[in-house]
Amino acid sequence: MEIKTIEITEIKADEGKVLTNGDTYSSVGGSVFLGINDKAENWHEITEEEYNEVIKLQEETAKMQDI
Repeated sequence: MEIKTIEITEIKADEGKVLTNGDTYSSVGGSVFLGINDKAENWHEITEEEYNEVIKLQEETAKMQDI
């Protein structure tokens, strides 16, 4: 049996904020656990309103592609 100890970095969004790296989004006030090659500097907070705008745009784009 092999036992390894690993370090996991967690970043947590402030209340009412969402973490994003431009491709992936946390839940509102949620956390992100960084992968081995990821860095906290790659992530930033946006407001819940900004997040909702992104989701709305993605939904509209998906509908346009289905037409």
